[in-house]
Amino acid sequence: MFSPTSSSPPKQMIFDGFILPAKYILGRATKFFLLFSLAFCPAFRIAYQSIYGISHCNYTTKLSIFECVYTTVSVIVLSAKILLALFSFNLDYYKKYVSNIELLSIETNTSAARAIKRNLGLNLIIHVIPFIGYIILSLFYMFSYYQDIPRSVIILLIISEFFIEFGVLFLLNMICNTCIYLRAAFNQVNSQIATLNGTSNQSFNHLFDEIRNLRKSYSYAVRSTRNAEKFFRFFITLFYIKYFSYNIINIVQSFGPQTKIDLIFLVPILIQTVQLIILTYNLVSVNNLSRQGLEDLYEFSFKLNSLHLYHENDIFMARMALSDVGFTFANLFTINNSFITSLFTLSLTIILALASFIYH
Repeated sequence: MFSPTSSSPPKQMIFDGFILPAKYILGRATKFFLLFSLAFCPAFRIAYQSIYGISHCNYTTKLSIFECVYTTVSVIVLSAKILLALFSFNLDYYKKYVSNIELLSIETNTSAARAIKRNLGLNLIIHVIPFIGYIILSLFYMFSYYQDIPRSVIILLIISEFFIEFGVLFLLNMICNTCIYLRAAFNQVNSQIATLNGTSNQSFNHLFDEIRNLRKSYSYAVRSTRNAEKFFRFFITLFYIKYFSYNIINIVQSFGPQTKIDLIFLVPILIQTVQLIILTYNLVSVNNLSRQGLEDLYEFSFKLNSLHLYHENDIFMARMALSDVGFTFANLFTINNSFITSLFTLSLTIILALASFIYH
């Protein structure tokens, strides 16, 4: 069924398509990079917002108070990024993900290896292009709108913004690359289940060994997912909070009677939306694929004529049906189709409530 490839060693291929070189991913360089981009640079931005933003807030009317909410939310998000960089990234979880995913030997499947490499390359491109566009817009915005601020401060703001967004780019790319491997892992298990379901007239020992090996492979895929989820959990949570908080405020402000929507404000929202769609697609697809083999396992049960085989198959079905595999929002909700629908519904409700409260 499988033919070996000699293009890359297994561990080397797992780190293909990353922003940083493969040899640095599991080392201290990644930790230092995240500390600089998500802790040091946000600290400078908080200092700037405190001096030039919050201190000039006007609290006389509901509208002026709401205008200061954006600055306050920005400071809260930046503070959360600092805490994220200091306390949440435990590389031991990612090392466990790597060690478990290697046990599946996905790279030995020629077609799977080609699909992974193609998806990794595409993933890198679709993340880098929005990043470049966002940085160019940030340059234009800061030099056009920050006229009353010293040029040295503007340059420091640009540098800090670049590294903050580069840190976010690195993590988004890392998450999606991880999802590509997890999807390949579950696809491999589902494909083997479908192949087993399509066979007939096999001996008891062969079927028993096949089902048990599939259970073991599925367990490796689940363990890989859970370790990756623990590593990325709080960044994913913060990313969703940031996106929906900022855009709720932007949409509510656009309902104002004298609001003029400028293209320079609209394009960053579109860029962030593209990032959200890419991230959400990858996260949800892992959850969907983790249960895709259930129907084949159910059909396979009709062909079994041994109590031991029934028992093995039932254990596998129960594990696949009852295990809510995937990435989570703060370890509270699994990110799946229902979660995304609920999140958009909640956001729309908040937008309508705020707009009604402020403008009526």
